[in-house]
Amino acid sequence: MKKKMIFALILFVLLVYACNGTKKTAWKEETPLVDGSVIVVQRSAQAHGFGEMGGPGGLRDLKESLQVMSSPYPMPPSWNDIYAPILIDYDVSKKEWFLIATFYMCEDWRRLGRPKSPYLEYRVRNGKWIGVPLDSELIGHETNLLTGPNFIDGEPEMLRLPEKRKRRGNVADRFLIILGAWHTAC
Repeated sequence: MKKKMIFALILFVLLVYACNGTKKTAWKEETPLVDGSVIVVQRSAQAHGFGEMGGPGGLRDLKESLQVMSSPYPMPPSWNDIYAPILIDYDVSKKEWFLIATFYMCEDWRRLGRPKSPYLEYRVRNGKWIGVPLDSELIGHETNLLTGPNFIDGEPEMLRLPEKRKRRGNVADRFLIILGAWHTAC
C-alpha cells in the first residue's frame, strides 16, 4: 500500500510539472519583407504552463527573442522582451528597422494600461529598439513572423515560408494583419 501511495505521489508531481513547467523552443524562420526580399531570423520562446490538472490552463509567455541572421540591410540589434514579435521589416524611406509585438494574455493588456490597440511598435534608434506610437500607415499590413510556437513538439530547425503559410490558417486575425479596430475579450 505504501509503495502505491509513493508511486501515485510521484506520478502526480510529474503530471503537475508537465502541465506547469517552463517550456522552451528555438528555431530559425524565413521571413518575407515588404520589398520582396526574404531574411532569416533566429527565434526563441519560453513559456510557463499554468492551470489546474483537468481544468482550464495554457501557456504564459515569459520571454521571446529574435535576431536577424541574414539581410540586405544593416543588421538590427537582438530583440528580447515578454511580448511576442509578429512583424519585422525595414523602412527604406526612414532607413530603419521596425518591429511590431503584441501580447497574448489579458494580464499583459491590463499591465499596459488597457490600450485600445494590441500592438506595440519599436524602431531601431541609436542601435537600440525604442518603443514608439503605432504608425497608422502600418494598419492593414500583413504580419510576417510565426505566432504561437509549438512548445510540445518544438519547432523545426528552419521554418520555411510554405510551412509558415500553412500554419497561418489557425491564427486569430489580430496576429495575421495589423488591425485598426480591436475588441478585447478581457
